[in-house]
Amino acid sequence: MAERLSWKEIDRMRDNPSARRKRREPDKNIPQHSTRYERYKKDLDRLFDEGLASELLKKMGKSAMPESVAQGDTGGNTEPARSAVKKRKRPRTADTSASRLKLMRQVVESPTGQQLEVAANELVERFGMPDDWDVLVRILEHSSEKMVTEAVERMRKLLPAMANVPRRLSVKERLRTIAQTASDVSLRHAAEELEQNL
Repeated sequence: MAERLSWKEIDRMRDNPSARRKRREPDKNIPQHSTRYERYKKDLDRLFDEGLASELLKKMGKSAMPESVAQGDTGGNTEPARSAVKKRKRPRTADTSASRLKLMRQVVESPTGQQLEVAANELVERFGMPDDWDVLVRILEHSSEKMVTEAVERMRKLLPAMANVPRRLSVKERLRTIAQTASDVSLRHAAEELEQNL
């Protein structure tokens, strides 16, 4: 039979800080997923999903080039320098994806409805309706019911593939408002259906 500690010994152990540390050591082995860690992972995922990592690498690659090569300096002869600069330019697809991401960011971060509508109109006109959930949620605030209908349809297509819907309650509230105030009957039904599926 194990020997039991007296109350005096138990109190002495409680007063001793090293004994407290020994008792807490097993807790350190438990993996902790704090909000800070989750935010870090989410930022990394967004960096790679939005294609910003390749842009960052390209910028780092340009900074590593010697200045004379980066500026196209060929020793006074400007014609070869111009052709070298033209060859080094990014392909048009990288420019369009960067401007697409810039427009998407403007839509998400626009403080007023007018700025939101201008950015959303340009984004949809140039690149079509995006697949980014945050952008689609902001497009729900657009005054054009046609634009809102397109956003609701795109959200309905994206929903089955999403495991976790960000800001679910605010999206449901916005869809409920659209379902009550929209003049287009098909938009009302689509908003109600999407709200129920959330």
